[in-house]
Amino acid sequence: MSMELFVLSNMQLESVGAWQGAIDAEKFPLRLNDDRPLDALKGFLPVLLRGIRTGFECGHWPAEVFMRGRPAVNVGQEWRHVLTFRWGGDLNQLQSAWMAAAAYAKATGGIVFDDEEAKVHTAAEALEMVKDIERGIPIAEAFLRDLKRT
Repeated sequence: MSMELFVLSNMQLESVGAWQGAIDAEKFPLRLNDDRPLDALKGFLPVLLRGIRTGFECGHWPAEVFMRGRPAVNVGQEWRHVLTFRWGGDLNQLQSAWMAAAAYAKATGGIVFDDEEAKVHTAAEALEMVKDIERGIPIAEAFLRDLKRT
């Protein structure tokens, strides 16, 4: 099962370095791979989370396609840009995608749409979600360990 987040904004960051700066400003333990320009992102984006190799799919999506595909979702306004984040059930990918999305949303004055919950988050709410996810990781890991034992 894959999960998706979308950052909707009216501006884009100029580089992966600028995005990394936004991540660093939040003190997230995440390092983006900067081997391609931000505007060329499409597909898997390798990252390091606390020194562990992980990543998520990331790419640009036409805003009008996003809006047309979700007519019941109130995103507050027409947005010009959409950056997509997709990952599987891996907890490191989950954390990485949320950290990257929340920092990007804050840096661009955008919002985060959680497709799984069909919920719109302000950048501040997305940053709080990151904290909630980080607090929940030890519980999720313990649960997964218990599942493996049975």
